[in-house]
Amino acid sequence: MSMTDVQPASSADAAQWLLASGADWWDLVRYGPPGFDAYVRVAFDPDPGEDPTGEDPGLRRALGVLATHTATPSIACAAIWEGWTSRQPPPPAPRVHIPHRTMLLFTGPVGVLRDAPALAWQEPGRSYQAPHLVWPADRAWCLACEVDEEIEFSVGCTDDAARALADAMPGAVRRVAYGEAAPMYRDP
Repeated sequence: MSMTDVQPASSADAAQWLLASGADWWDLVRYGPPGFDAYVRVAFDPDPGEDPTGEDPGLRRALGVLATHTATPSIACAAIWEGWTSRQPPPPAPRVHIPHRTMLLFTGPVGVLRDAPALAWQEPGRSYQAPHLVWPADRAWCLACEVDEEIEFSVGCTDDAARALADAMPGAVRRVAYGEAAPMYRDP
């Protein structure tokens, strides 16, 4: 993978549907926009130390499943919090002005967007960081991974996609209502 796989979007227009939803910023960054048939919370691997990069294999599996539930797997967007790293200044990319979480917008195939933060900041090999919002061009689903969460991430999608996620990751997927309160941190 290279930076050519993940590019800054030409404008922030592809993210306007997120803001047009009228959702509270907190729900938006934790659940994506309202309006999907199903919402699921997917558990992060409790021991990401198995992968030397720190990548969560559940996120990789979820995006793999979701790629089969869109007509546009080669055209997708990733919104990444502009402050995710202090090592380098943010790359030039359109800004999506979500209150308290201004994000930078990038595009690429669904399969590479799991690596969007490191590729966008040109820090391959850096400890893994999940993208914060990911959706395909046809908006068939939206994956949301709030900056500070360490237990779960969310997916808004169709009922079929929710079942496929549950089948692919037994015990790691649970259905929820949009905006439902959920824990963010593991107990020490």
